Amino acid sequence: MSTVTQADLQREIRAKLQELPPAEWVRAMIVHFQRTGAYRPEDLRRLLGDPNRSVEVGPNANLASVNSRKTSV
Repeated sequence: MSTVTQADLQREIRAKLQELPPAEWVRAMIVHFQRTGAYRPEDLRRLLGDPNRSVEVGPNANLASVNSRKTSV
């Protein structure tokens, strides 16, 4: 019987994620950046989030509250 370690799982997940092609919006973002040398505001907002909203982090972050704020806006 073999035991699968956490490191083995991490490597397997990383390998599977690297096989996936980038999303269409990511490809469009890369093409736009290569063409213009700048990122579009909507791409930055998608990557970094809305700069006008706070981000809750830490051990007491509550996913339910994050989801409720997202649906109420």
